[in-house]
Amino acid sequence: MPKSVRGTCPCGAPVRSKGRSEYGTKLWDRICWKCKANSYHKHKKDYCEFCGFKAVHAVQLDVDHIDGNHKNNDESNLMTLCANCHRLKTHVNKDYMPGISND
Repeated sequence: MPKSVRGTCPCGAPVRSKGRSEYGTKLWDRICWKCKANSYHKHKKDYCEFCGFKAVHAVQLDVDHIDGNHKNNDESNLMTLCANCHRLKTHVNKDYMPGISND
């Protein structure tokens, strides 16, 4: 089985595994979890942009990718949702199914 080498983020931290390729080679993220989270979580608001829920704590809110593409971290593609609205949007739009669109 081919062997892959664990990479490091530009910040110097080790990156996480993304699973394995169809050939069994381990796949690695390009950036660490901290840099990935900071790239779009800085846009998190203190309320749900869908229902208006005001959070007591930041863990009650998520940053959602409007188009369902987790690689598109453009500010216009990010929306703050409460956990309930996030689950509902993901289910209704089938964001969990790659290649499915509701257009």
